[in-house]
Amino acid sequence: MSISPPSYKQNRLKQLRAFCKTVETKNISRAAEKLFLTQPTISLQIKALERELDVIVFERHGPQIRITPDGELLYEIAKPLLEGIDNLAQTFASRSGRLDSGELTIVAGESTILYLLPEFLSCFKERHPGIHINLRQRVDRRTRRC
Repeated sequence: MSISPPSYKQNRLKQLRAFCKTVETKNISRAAEKLFLTQPTISLQIKALERELDVIVFERHGPQIRITPDGELLYEIAKPLLEGIDNLAQTFASRSGRLDSGELTIVAGESTILYLLPEFLSCFKERHPGIHINLRQRVDRRTRRC
């Protein structure tokens, strides 16, 4: 029998996202706008997060809010977690060698660009059509003396 986590824990990601966006915008209504949610939804998510962690993350003075020291600590911990989750697919693709998009810059001498790279680049482009390749010719600035 599988035991699922309590439903409030499944919402932790939403709570942390609401909290971090509020910190970044310094306003609950603007955070709600950025997340395409309502202001009451953001407020409820932040309050639920405060209840779960038994802390106050914002001092509230009417519509004005100010982050508390506990809120600053939570933001410091939560922000990289959210960034990691948001970039999970890209990070996984990058680390597993399954890149679908990006840019590759190759700097080489003229002979290498003209005679060695075309076959390799053709094969690479077939396997990774979304990768843009920049070729730069290396210029040898040394003066040759006879």
